[in-house]
Amino acid sequence: MILAGALTGEVIEYLKNKDTVLIPVGSFEQHGNAAPLACDTIIPVRLCAAAGMKTYTAVTPAVTFGMSENHMGFPGTVTLQPDTLSAVARDISASLYVHGFRKIIFLSGHGGNRSPITDGLRSASEECPEADLRYLPYWKLPGVVDKQRKLFCPDPGYHVTVTEVSMVWHLMGIEMPVFERMKYPPEPPAGAVISRNKWKELYPDGGSGSDLKYVSEEKGKELFNFLVNSLCFYLKALEKDHSR
Repeated sequence: MILAGALTGEVIEYLKNKDTVLIPVGSFEQHGNAAPLACDTIIPVRLCAAAGMKTYTAVTPAVTFGMSENHMGFPGTVTLQPDTLSAVARDISASLYVHGFRKIIFLSGHGGNRSPITDGLRSASEECPEADLRYLPYWKLPGVVDKQRKLFCPDPGYHVTVTEVSMVWHLMGIEMPVFERMKYPPEPPAGAVISRNKWKELYPDGGSGSDLKYVSEEKGKELFNFLVNSLCFYLKALEKDHSR
């Protein structure tokens, strides 16, 4: 159920039988010339909508802006401060909890959101003692790593990944633009904190760690459909686990 279009009475009826809700969360940041600024939001929005319809799970509007400080050297990027994003996650969770939602899942399309949102959920857990609060990047869904390796390549990359570029143009429903199928410089070391200026210096074309020669809109469609089914499986398993 798409909550943005639901009536109050419909939410009341939903909560008589289910208490799960999906919150798509992404970012608004540069993806070079290979993908749109909202790439990391478009994918989880469409994924939540498709899986929500199949499993009759409530879906909120997206949190479109994320923590994207390291991409601020590129025009168009909008970032939230970590404390702001944490507060947004906390307030959304607490609001939904008041109304009876107990399984609250932030499905993310942007890796930089992890620490701020998990901090926000940790804070919300004090106000929501009976809630199961989760932060879930879509690439952590069951079977996704193996599937993307088989479809594309062993490593889809770090930023402006082969998989997200392939999926977003399938989802946009318009012709993929012509862009250089370049191989980006290697990704930064794990845990490295890179400033906006340093990112621009290291990755002048925007992307990191991926090889765009593997991009395929057809394979992007196949991966997206796999993600939908995997999210449906995840939601059904969650419901089953809580029913014990």
